Amino acid sequence: MYQPLSVLFRDTGDIRYALVIKEGNLFLVSDNDGNVPISNSAGFGLYHGDTRHLSGYELTFDGTPPLSLLSTAELGFAEEQYLTSPRMLSLEGRVIPKNTVELRRERVIHNTLQETLFITNFNVFPVTFNVTINFSADFADIMEIRGYQRRVQGRLLDPLVGGNSIIFRYEGADSIFRKTRVEFNPAPTSFSGTSASFRVSLRHHETAVINIAIAPDDLKEDLSTVAVYDQTEGSYHAWLNSCTRVNTDNELFNAILERSLRDVRLLLTCTDNGWYISAGTPWFCTMFGRDSAITALQTVMFNPELARGILESLASRQGTEHNQWLDEEPGKILHELRTGEMANILDFPSPYFGSVDSTPLFLILAGEYFNWTADTHLLRKLEPNLAAAVEWMERYGDVDGDGFLEYQTASSKGLVNQGWKDSWDAVIFPDGSLAHPPIALAEVQGYAYQARMGMAKIFRSLGREELARRLVGQAEALKARFNRDFWVKEEGFYAMALDGKKKRVPTISSNPGHGFWSGIIPARRASKVAERLLMNDMFSGWGIRTLSNRVARFNPLGYHIGTIWPHDNSIIGMGFKQYGFEDELNEITTALYDCCRSFEYYRLPELYSGAARTAHSFPVRYPVACHPQAWAAATMPFLLQAMLGIQPNAVDNELRIVRPKLPYWLKEVEIRRLRIGEGTVDLAYRQRDGYTAVSVLSKPRGLSVVKARRWAPAS
Repeated sequence: MYQPLSVLFRDTGDIRYALVIKEGNLFLVSDNDGNVPISNSAGFGLYHGDTRHLSGYELTFDGTPPLSLLSTAELGFAEEQYLTSPRMLSLEGRVIPKNTVELRRERVIHNTLQETLFITNFNVFPVTFNVTINFSADFADIMEIRGYQRRVQGRLLDPLVGGNSIIFRYEGADSIFRKTRVEFNPAPTSFSGTSASFRVSLRHHETAVINIAIAPDDLKEDLSTVAVYDQTEGSYHAWLNSCTRVNTDNELFNAILERSLRDVRLLLTCTDNGWYISAGTPWFCTMFGRDSAITALQTVMFNPELARGILESLASRQGTEHNQWLDEEPGKILHELRTGEMANILDFPSPYFGSVDSTPLFLILAGEYFNWTADTHLLRKLEPNLAAAVEWMERYGDVDGDGFLEYQTASSKGLVNQGWKDSWDAVIFPDGSLAHPPIALAEVQGYAYQARMGMAKIFRSLGREELARRLVGQAEALKARFNRDFWVKEEGFYAMALDGKKKRVPTISSNPGHGFWSGIIPARRASKVAERLLMNDMFSGWGIRTLSNRVARFNPLGYHIGTIWPHDNSIIGMGFKQYGFEDELNEITTALYDCCRSFEYYRLPELYSGAARTAHSFPVRYPVACHPQAWAAATMPFLLQAMLGIQPNAVDNELRIVRPKLPYWLKEVEIRRLRIGEGTVDLAYRQRDGYTAVSVLSKPRGLSVVKARRWAPAS
């Protein structure tokens, strides 16, 4: 079996304050000084795909670290540090006082990592000293860094040193030769296979410049550092300009939204087979079916082209055969794609299909994309993939034929749990005992219901009326069965899951909260379920926990057993909106808005502690959370759509505005270039005395903008 996350992260250190820059398949994780500590166990390093190409990159003044004054990686593809000298001796033996030599580090990442060092002397006398950079390259697989045990080691070769470069080399156990080239300009005064030293002599106010370029696997950069910076920043501006534009009277919220969209752009990765959204850096900087689908769903209002690309990319990797090692079945959407050495030598399965919800989420994304675009051309192209995914739910997803989607791995190294809470201890009874597969998760039944309803609309538009009717019938039967078998009367709530013996797992968790979004919860029970989710044992003040703090195994820093996940809250929040719980939606949104103010660059991490909010008003960080992380980045855009009450129906040339309600900290919102069908709409929202009004500033002819009291059903 895959090792549990608590084991996989057992050797990793603290990355809460790590700096991350990324472009394409290349990313750097460094400390606050811009260094990659030698022999670190925290995952710092320069990565190309799943391989760490530099595991050490430390800069010193004559062996003494400089002092950090400012450090930022806000742009996502570049970082900068301002550092200053400690008290030290010049090579002539003269004392160089503290804070008199400035070191500025500028980095930009594209096909290579390019760094420029600017070293300036502010003493009134000349100084001479050495700047030394120590290197190491272990070519470790990301899964190895996370703690996964490998069977076979490759061979680390001696570095090649000469001219103005060091080349680190590694012969992998998968017979792939990997290398990292480090080039210097000017050439170092002296260097070896582990370090490069520059003798720096500076007069008063003189500046020395040192350029360093690091290229994994023969990647080349034909542009200067300045040109790379300008080109990449230009691509970010183009991305932002391609998205729906939002401007509000709250400058902080504007910055939060821009951060969200910039981080989605940061995580976009292009390959020969199309592009995808990396799930998160550093641990999940690859393609995940579930994460890609959810992130695209959260942002489809802002950029439907992103959803289109994700649909095509997931379809191109859809399962086609029975393969127990991969947990693959025909029509199934993959869970995770790994391309490193350990995947190549079959230390674990890849592409791996052990996800019970990637397939229905793929179908939900197709349905929502259709609602926004009415793009029958793409959906006709994807019709075989959609039909195969529907068939997977009917034939393979229901392990025991009881009408529910369940999971049970067939792979010798498959995941024990295969919902989004996929750690080994994620599905538990109130006393802390583990549930055993095949397991039917509450939220997954909602996804299956929602997927069938959305597919019915699509297949009806494609002329397959009989299939559409069958899907609606299946959805309605599933809804009735779910509400019979998952409802726990004494709790007034739904079971987290059914275990392999069809026993309810009555643990209070966030899982059933997704049922609001899917529409599987009947109106008569909705208020009670919403109220339960916001009780103190579930709602910490920073968001809804994954697990009630009354459960025996609860841990506020347990990966899926007490922490708070922003995306989880955003899905519940959108569901609250659809059932008319606007105040509850605003309570969740306000909690997450307050969290954004506490994290660097207003960036929500993958997860944070479920510790209760205190008067100090700072959420407790999770030590190894990914940041940026895709569905966390897309959380605030999704919640904004919910607050604005925007429901698309491009097929009928209609945009519904359902009971908008802005929170107290947001008075005015303008939406520009909101795409619906082939046209765009501009809207203005104004909140006065607790009432939110909306005005249509412009719309294409033929499109109806309807102010509605209720969220329309999916089909």
